[in-house]
Amino acid sequence: MNPLNFRSDYARSKQGLSELTRLIYDVFDVDVSPLDRLGHDPSVVVFGWWRGNELVANVSLYERQLWLMGEPVSALGVQSVAVRPEWRGKGLFRDLMGRALSFADARVKLVTLATGTPSLYTPFGFRQIEEATFSAGLALRQTRASCRQLSLDDERDAAFVRDMFSRRSPTSLVASACDHPALFMLKAVETPEIELLHLPDLDAVVAVKGREGSSMTLLDIVAPSIPSLEAIVSALGYTGERIDVHLTPDRLSWTPEEQTHFDNGHMVRGFFAPEGRAFMLSDMQI
Repeated sequence: MNPLNFRSDYARSKQGLSELTRLIYDVFDVDVSPLDRLGHDPSVVVFGWWRGNELVANVSLYERQLWLMGEPVSALGVQSVAVRPEWRGKGLFRDLMGRALSFADARVKLVTLATGTPSLYTPFGFRQIEEATFSAGLALRQTRASCRQLSLDDERDAAFVRDMFSRRSPTSLVASACDHPALFMLKAVETPEIELLHLPDLDAVVAVKGREGSSMTLLDIVAPSIPSLEAIVSALGYTGERIDVHLTPDRLSWTPEEQTHFDNGHMVRGFFAPEGRAFMLSDMQI
């Protein structure tokens, strides 16, 4: 049997990205290959064990730019944690997490991740954070629809979204992220019910679900200046009865009627200033 080799040099190579894409698909049945066209996050750092030309275990880190309680915070996020089934139980996951966290601890004071299996990460000092969604009924109102649906299959629209990200303002000063658009766009591609809509009068792109129903969910806002929720609803021409907001609403000039505890799978390692408050980091990531 060929021995395993540790590598951390494959995030920028075509062969390395191809193997990472294959590993993620084989383990999670998630296709990240659209990022070959839409753009990979250049901040990603990888840690992996290889058997010959096959990647058998991986942990990645990516740079995060957060706003937390009014302060900009640089953090690192853990992603793409995967071990092929036949290589599990051999210590590869623990080894790569140790390497990744040593790298992170030398550079930042906060590390984040999103997972459906939190028990795997508590031994590494991660703890779950409780988030909230925000909602309210909508009264009868005048709307003036002024929006265009974007398609990430269209390179012009994809380039437009990337440009908007380069100019975006934080959606919240209490808790929000201004990360690279890779995960945002991948979430939109992998989730057909999510619409990306350009609101030209507001110079904004919004991600929403359920626009044709009685209850609409606002998932994210990408804009140089965050519009009010009322202006967004009006520009969408939305005439439903209720709005659910999946981001911290302090910049929306809006007071929610309800807050609902929500497990978004987020965990943190280090000081997280909004902990214990009602907040929501965007779930436009995968």
